[in-house]
Amino acid sequence: MTPLLVYLFLAAQDGSEQSRFFDERVAPILRKNCLACHNHELADGDVSFEDRETLVKVRAKRGAAVVPGEPEKSALVHAIRRDGDVQMPPGNKLAAADVETLIDWIRRGAPWGAQPK
Repeated sequence: MTPLLVYLFLAAQDGSEQSRFFDERVAPILRKNCLACHNHELADGDVSFEDRETLVKVRAKRGAAVVPGEPEKSALVHAIRRDGDVQMPPGNKLAAADVETLIDWIRRGAPWGAQPK
């Protein structure tokens, strides 16, 4: 299935289910590992994890942190896999399950729920 078809399929799912996935699975990872540096105030690397719009915004140097429906095109995926110049989070790697959750979230179209704060 192409990324566009996957995105359209998942977008058609109940929005509350997608919001719940974000709130219960994704937001805790972002709060624990990303928001201390990647917020509106600090915007480390010109990325804030406080809202979806900032994550999907195309930045001059690295493109979008998150390309909804396309994990392989998302700078975030390369950073958390540590397969490029940028390796996040600093220090310890994310648990493999957390990496897979974030990849799944992007594959689903990066649905948003409540603010991750």
